[in-house]
Amino acid sequence: MLKHLIKYEWKAVWKVLIIINSFTVVTTIIGMLLLRTLDGNIRGASRSVAILLFSLYYITIIGVSLAMTIYVGIRFYHNFYTDEGYLMHTLPVTKRQLVISKLLVHSLCEWITQLLVMISLGLLLFPLLVEILEIPGVTMSSLISEWMELIHDASISLPVFLVVTLFSAVIGTISGTLAIYCAIVLGQTFHRHRIMGAILCYIGIYCLIQSVTSVLMMPQIIYVQSADFNPMSYFTNTITTISIASLFLGIVWYCIILYMMNKKLNLE
Repeated sequence: MLKHLIKYEWKAVWKVLIIINSFTVVTTIIGMLLLRTLDGNIRGASRSVAILLFSLYYITIIGVSLAMTIYVGIRFYHNFYTDEGYLMHTLPVTKRQLVISKLLVHSLCEWITQLLVMISLGLLLFPLLVEILEIPGVTMSSLISEWMELIHDASISLPVFLVVTLFSAVIGTISGTLAIYCAIVLGQTFHRHRIMGAILCYIGIYCLIQSVTSVLMMPQIIYVQSADFNPMSYFTNTITTISIASLFLGIVWYCIILYMMNKKLNLE
């Protein structure tokens, strides 16, 4: 049954996923064409165009990420806590299956959005910054070579580095999606203005995440000031610490969601 729930949810969201991420693709293509038009010579009026392009690109990327997050929250709220919720909660499936099916699909949508943003950053933002800041002798290939040297100096194998990075991205996305669900579920405990309650709960959850992360990052801050500081070791230790925190908090959000749905369900 879980397979059917996942299939149904994917059919319901894939079109929105394409529409939202099309802004990233179109903006990146336009930006690359404009950069070719400038032909690496950003001076005077052309420099102003580049700065304007950078600003518009930044706004678009932030808007795309925010739009996907808002859509995930609206989708979850609409399915579980509106008139559709009465049907959803009477399906012959467990609450666990309902949550997991949406979590897998929504996390995949979030991850695809983030991946496209990262690819876009590599294709457009890096060469644009190099031109604006007028950094001589800096290319994408030279930057990759420097990264490889840092990885080697940190005594970290490339496969381990890639696995840690991928694990961090997956765990962070799942935990972030669960945080949205948890805020919506807790928001339903408000007698009035439940949507506003969900927003306030999300702000509280966000502050909690930042506090936990800051405490766990204290050893890394000390490491930055040490004599044997290595940027790649710092990066690897940082994402590992954040992944552990995200995993722990994700489990907490998941338990709260299931408890509230099974014991404290409150439909309008």
